[in-house]
Amino acid sequence: MGLDKMKVLFVCIKNSARSVIAEAVFNSLAKKWRAESAGIQKGDKIDEKVREILEKEGLKAKELPRSVEEVNLNDYELVVTVCDEISCINLPAKNVLRWYIEDPAGKSYEAYKEVFNKIKKKVEELVDELENQKIQKN
Repeated sequence: MGLDKMKVLFVCIKNSARSVIAEAVFNSLAKKWRAESAGIQKGDKIDEKVREILEKEGLKAKELPRSVEEVNLNDYELVVTVCDEISCINLPAKNVLRWYIEDPAGKSYEAYKEVFNKIKKKVEELVDELENQKIQKN
């Protein structure tokens, strides 16, 4: 039986766009780690533009949003906030990394694509760092 993968949690406001993108990209790249995502609040559904972009990239979005209240933050070696809203910043987790990514909700497809590209670049860097180093568990 193999070792359990270490886990990272991506968090945004409603778990409908930014954190969903980060989770999908991360899981497509990482070998030793597994990503999940959640929102400060639980959104109604995954954003359709996000589903479309992920599909075009050969990635799959999760089915439904969930809130951070539905997860145990202590289950994750790392929590990454991918939002610039103030309510997303103060999470009571041991290892928090903050990425300030603008919410594309209600904007053009091009704005979503720009957010996707920003998140993809940051996730690629993070996966490279995590996969090639050991993280200290507290």
